[in-house]
Amino acid sequence: MALDFGIIATVWPFLLKGALTTVELVVSVIVISTPLSILVALARESRFRGLSFLCGAASAFMRGVPPLIILFAVFFMLPGLGINIDAFPAAVAGMSLYTIFYFAEAVRAGLVAVSDGQYEAMDALGIPRFAGFTRIILPQAVPAALPSYIGHATEVVKNSALASSISVAELMGNAQQMVSSTGRAFEILSVVAVLYAVIDIALLLLQAFAAKRFHGGNVGHAARGTGLGTR
Repeated sequence: MALDFGIIATVWPFLLKGALTTVELVVSVIVISTPLSILVALARESRFRGLSFLCGAASAFMRGVPPLIILFAVFFMLPGLGINIDAFPAAVAGMSLYTIFYFAEAVRAGLVAVSDGQYEAMDALGIPRFAGFTRIILPQAVPAALPSYIGHATEVVKNSALASSISVAELMGNAQQMVSSTGRAFEILSVVAVLYAVIDIALLLLQAFAAKRFHGGNVGHAARGTGLGTR
């Protein structure tokens, strides 16, 4: 059967709608997971061994379980406990549950990259821990954490295709319907692959922007403003 990319004009509105749903899903997961991952990373590095152990065990479990099982658990098991949740929020919740721990590992790597002398200098100068962390430590940790963080963010894009298994009308789910109705798998999936690549490229451009922003004067300015120097 000869290729016919003219079919794309017919299915494009449906694919675009699915792509927008995918972007909404990915952005929601990243926005929810990022701040929570910082808390988890701090808990992993806590002096309280019990808290550190519990977070480490949770991290190992959530990163070891297939994402599809987590999605099914949220969407199919919670109603059995009297908690009814729609497909899209279930996908956001399920994907966030394991993404938090992947992001946390990236944040931990960034925190470890910051010299212990920075913490000691903060204590010597009497800088409050929260202010010191947000203004000094975190800006210095971001450049080291960013490559791994973005790598995990691109995995969020890829794993978003699993949301179709719980009836979320995202890009891959809509594409499967179009392939079934038209029989044009090669043409449709080629366009879908390009759309996923565009989303990934947008994340890589965001990484480049953030790296330029944090690896330059912002970190040094934050440290100098509190009397500390960067490494």
